[in-house]
Amino acid sequence: MEVLTGASKAKIGRGNFSNIGRDQIHNYTIVQTRDKRTKIDRGLPELSEFTEIKRGDIFKDKDICYSWKSYSNEKNDTEAAVYIAQIMIGGRFGENKYTVKTYHGRHATREWRRDFSRCSKDWLRDVPLFGYNKSLVPSLILCGELVPLAHVERGLRAVGLCYLKFLRSNLGCSRNEIWMDPMQGRFCRGPIGPKCYNWQEEYFNVMVPFDVEFLKEEVVIRYFTSKEHDRALLYTLSFSNSEILDGDIPATSHIHVISGLTNSTIAFTKNVRWQSSEGCLGKNRERRFRLGDNRRKIQVKSLVERSAWLAQAFSIFHTHNISMDEAFSTTLVFPWLGLSGTLQKSKHKRQRRQLLRTPIYLIVLPSPYPLYHWSLDPTGQTPPLSPEMCKYLGLPFKLFLKVTHYQESWPTRVYKHIHDYQIARNFDPKTSDFARSLGYPIFTVISAENRFEEIVEDSEAKLSPNVNNSQEHSEPVPDSNVIYESQVEDQTPEETDDYFSLELLFEEKEGSTNYAERPNSASTPQDTTRSLLGTLFAPFAWEAIGGSGIPAVVM
Repeated sequence: MEVLTGASKAKIGRGNFSNIGRDQIHNYTIVQTRDKRTKIDRGLPELSEFTEIKRGDIFKDKDICYSWKSYSNEKNDTEAAVYIAQIMIGGRFGENKYTVKTYHGRHATREWRRDFSRCSKDWLRDVPLFGYNKSLVPSLILCGELVPLAHVERGLRAVGLCYLKFLRSNLGCSRNEIWMDPMQGRFCRGPIGPKCYNWQEEYFNVMVPFDVEFLKEEVVIRYFTSKEHDRALLYTLSFSNSEILDGDIPATSHIHVISGLTNSTIAFTKNVRWQSSEGCLGKNRERRFRLGDNRRKIQVKSLVERSAWLAQAFSIFHTHNISMDEAFSTTLVFPWLGLSGTLQKSKHKRQRRQLLRTPIYLIVLPSPYPLYHWSLDPTGQTPPLSPEMCKYLGLPFKLFLKVTHYQESWPTRVYKHIHDYQIARNFDPKTSDFARSLGYPIFTVISAENRFEEIVEDSEAKLSPNVNNSQEHSEPVPDSNVIYESQVEDQTPEETDDYFSLELLFEEKEGSTNYAERPNSASTPQDTTRSLLGTLFAPFAWEAIGGSGIPAVVM
């Protein structure tokens, strides 16, 4: 056939010949064949990096199975289940066991894609992903006999739960993505498992091992002591065998300490600090919270100050001649305060907030009463936004206050442990230097000659003498922009767009506000107005805010 070299579409009789390369002759016709290629899901390019397993090669090994509803998009039309299985590889079962998470229901494939996308991006190999199955009942296959955290957390003590908070922060995942490998004695990340408890989140930049042994109290405390992680140790000890007491609780507006020996108050603090752990506010603490439009819920909570009390408890005991053996009778009484509201996310009001081109802050003053306001100044020194401006931007001018009272105590060994730790860190336990070094509020000690006197509340904030622990109590607060949860059912309904003039925004009248005075502010009302004008309108010169009544500004 050399005579046909380089020829194309030559015809001799009934035969057609083509010289294409890697040819096959069939019925006197040469046709080109191509290698079969595997089609890869465009949205999941990492599929080729893992092993695809047929459903028939997955053999359920044990009856242990965890199943739950998946509540993605606020619907529960998809189910997930986890079981231990053997996998047939190369025609035979190996000795290794695997954990299989399988999906079923209307959005099974979408839930599977979401989990695979998260697990396959793990560059540190904290997720033991082995393979997958893409049938009508898709599955993810992980190495080892894993147990979801939701199955084991019910039996954990407070210190174990504290350790898992640190671990979650280290792994950078949600609580229900933590799995335990009992055979290896370690924790790891994995796909989304059953829903866990709604823990209060705390952020600590503390690295902890992934060992299951750290669920034990003595192991965690010994580790933090050796690493000199002051805050982590105090936070852990504050939950170590603490006892929340029942019965009548004095309903004061601030934190105070009661000695069981004399049944009188020995110390107190009115410095209320705040935190935000969820919703659309940033996680700044104490007084300033930056608003974000990623969520709708606004919520700030008061800090309980357990760690602050334990860090200086011995100095107060020393002042009142209370021995360590009598420390167990001391009770910390505190109100838990929560302020919440709803950010209006209508199209127009969200656009108005975005047109500001400057952050909006919720300023909560360090007061025993929840005094707060919205501001464009991160320091909170400029006058607060008026009710009209809050309405215009969709900000809740009035937040809802929820107050719950607790009383808590710790065993003597917790106080002794912190006493010894302070000495090891070269602090004098008879002073409050350790608490000061950590930036905690310092308790006011009631002198010994006055220890039998009661703390007199301000007349406008005077409360009933006792409140049961099982009930929520709304305290009278000397501030007009606080609404109690029992007063209204709907927090902040969407409001219609109203005309808003420039005069309402920048009207400044001395003494016309109910907010706390700011003696540190040196700016005049004219300077403040000019500053706000520059902040608001500099980014969008020549433009008017639609529907607001605010004209365009020529810069």
